[in-house]
Amino acid sequence: MIIVYLLAFISLFPVYAYLLAPKTKNKGYIFGISFLILIFCLFSFVGKYSFLGSIKEQEINNKIFLIIEQDNEIPVNLFNSFDAIIDEESKLYWAQSYIQKAMSEQKLQAAESLISFSEKYFMTSDEKFVFYTLYTQLRDLKFPIFANSKFILNLSPPADCENYKGNISLFIMNGPNIPIASQNFQNSFEVSLGNNNSSIPGFDLASAYLNQEALELKASLFCVEKNLDYFSENALLFDQNNHINTYNIRPNEWLKREQ
Repeated sequence: MIIVYLLAFISLFPVYAYLLAPKTKNKGYIFGISFLILIFCLFSFVGKYSFLGSIKEQEINNKIFLIIEQDNEIPVNLFNSFDAIIDEESKLYWAQSYIQKAMSEQKLQAAESLISFSEKYFMTSDEKFVFYTLYTQLRDLKFPIFANSKFILNLSPPADCENYKGNISLFIMNGPNIPIASQNFQNSFEVSLGNNNSSIPGFDLASAYLNQEALELKASLFCVEKNLDYFSENALLFDQNNHINTYNIRPNEWLKREQ
């Protein structure tokens, strides 16, 4: 947008030179006609109802639709044109619409290309949440079996503990201190975690399984009748081909937490 205004200003230099010349006539007419032509050109390209700008936008839109239909990667030069011509306030909406269209039509190569290019448009926390949600939807389309990833913990409480409650959380080993899945439980011998138990879309069990991440299981248990806290921490490594994994905690594996 700024470049357009700058070019318009530079284009008036010959007019300025003509108007400043001492022997020129009809300066008022020349200035008026030049000014009207300049305003018309600017309006045509960058005005609210600009028709030339709209034509360029429609051309980009048609090209992207065609590439989505063919399920190809979006060329870099087309991305550059999109960046240069589409209004800043519209880029996020357009990009999101393209990604959703590509995924709804199972054009996964085009969708992946669009997601990679469009990440820079999702800037605020809410927008990033939308981006990670789109990314997760694409991953689940590419690896549908891992969309139903699960971790099942079979646990037995410490001896003489019949009434208890607790929490289990899974973390990436040596990763951020944010669980990929977390779940509270009460008087249960089996606790199941899925991708929906993650607080961040895409940072979940499926991602860990697909990337063969080493995991850390942290389990806490509070025995109500004894008023005692217990915990268990274990390192886990699962096969990439398994989207459902289990682990057991026996009664003697709980450690008493110091008061």
